[in-house]
Amino acid sequence: MNSFTDNHGISDPSSASSGIARASRFGRKSPPSSQRLAAMWRLAVLTLAVAEHLNPEQIHLAFAGQDAAGYPSGMTVSWFTRSQPKDSTVQFGLSESLDQSAEGTSHHYMSNAGFHSHAEMSNLKADTKYFYRVGSAKDNKWSQVLSFTSAKAEGAFSFAVFGDMGWESSTERPMVITLHGLERHWSATESRATLEKWKDEKSIDWIWHLGDIGYMDDSYAHSPVRFTYESAYNGYMNWLENLTSSMPYMVAAGNHESECHSPACIVDPFLGRALMNFTAYNHRWKMPSQVSKGRANMWYSFNVGLVHFISINTETDFPGAEETSTGDGHFSWLKAGHFGADGEYLSWLEADLKAANANRKERPWIIAGGHRPLKRVGKSGVTELFQKYGVDFYFAGHAHRYWRDAPFGEKNETKRVYKDPSGFIQIVTGGAGCDEMEYKVAPKCSPDTDTCVPSGHDWDGDDERLPQNPVYATDVISMGRLEAVNASTLHFVLADSKHGQTLDEVWLSKTKTPASIVV
Repeated sequence: MNSFTDNHGISDPSSASSGIARASRFGRKSPPSSQRLAAMWRLAVLTLAVAEHLNPEQIHLAFAGQDAAGYPSGMTVSWFTRSQPKDSTVQFGLSESLDQSAEGTSHHYMSNAGFHSHAEMSNLKADTKYFYRVGSAKDNKWSQVLSFTSAKAEGAFSFAVFGDMGWESSTERPMVITLHGLERHWSATESRATLEKWKDEKSIDWIWHLGDIGYMDDSYAHSPVRFTYESAYNGYMNWLENLTSSMPYMVAAGNHESECHSPACIVDPFLGRALMNFTAYNHRWKMPSQVSKGRANMWYSFNVGLVHFISINTETDFPGAEETSTGDGHFSWLKAGHFGADGEYLSWLEADLKAANANRKERPWIIAGGHRPLKRVGKSGVTELFQKYGVDFYFAGHAHRYWRDAPFGEKNETKRVYKDPSGFIQIVTGGAGCDEMEYKVAPKCSPDTDTCVPSGHDWDGDDERLPQNPVYATDVISMGRLEAVNASTLHFVLADSKHGQTLDEVWLSKTKTPASIVV
């Protein structure tokens, strides 16, 4: 059986034409002209369908490689095709002539669910515009020519940072089920528009999405009787392609990446097991884990400019992790975790932090990001590691709201400027909008208003999603952006996604000479 029949349920077009030829050779009458025309038409349609299945889509970039100074020396580009290409190739260069090429790999994790390709553009000049296209040289199927700017080794840069962004809104995707935290009215379109605006204004250089990417495992709430996980993931990736194909889109694993637990996946063991243990997440994305000695896309690190970034794992591979042995739904047959040997992840994290701390003269800032707030993850000792090695910021999501804590170890004061704080600052920016977050937008404020939306943090209890005593908190739809200004200043802004107004901001400065913290 040919590959078309195996993967797509359609026959090899050549078999139909060869059958007609054999009939003529054995003396049978040729079919009437109308039948021949119909057969030719079917062949043409099938040929076009197969060709369309090789069109690259869902194109997204990520930092890759590492030069002698520790900066990204390349860019990984990933894309999706509905059929398997003969090769996975990226052509790139400093002009649209695209005088360089690199061949990558393609793979799949489910039958009839398409193929995911990854290729790396290596030996790039820092902070330089490159043009590229992806596809298959042997199939002669290519994307349009796109462009990006490579990572900076010096100078100021900015990036968007947030968690928990869904796909579209309840207007485009009405809710059928609204139980167990699912909301009837919600939206991620305002945050998507904010990212587009920042891209057009050149006020961000890349994006950091800290888990819960598109909420594929909630897609059943829009169509309960169908298997929608893969189509929802494809929809989300195409929805973002205008962003992800022009700048790196770095990701961290969240609990909603762990599995598919829709009715279709529970009833059909093949579907459930094919998607358990972060399978789709680890096949679709390709973060720089190999060069940073991490594991899959679960934990890794990279450098940009004067900052060392660490993407931590808040879901598996440490004592007390939520997905230690099973996924987010905790069905016994949907296993999870164990990406590394026992103790490997926390050992890696300390070694990475120690090396970054020892290199403060080159990169004075250390910023960590992960899906869950430290109220839960801190039980593993991560909080103590952050404090020991002088992490400056920790960003998280998971909570479908925003809050900012005072520097670790300092008293809670309503302030926005910190000079040489005694500890790191945790910022939870999980209010990008999703089908588990009620639709709530900030009012339009007057230009002379100092605080557009008053802080609201009348929450208590031990729920990991709730702050206890934050400096500022809000549950309106919002997005975060951080600018690494220079070796002595970082500036964070929280913008409301509806109007773009500043809701909260933090200036963090170091007046002391950069040096490693004594440990």
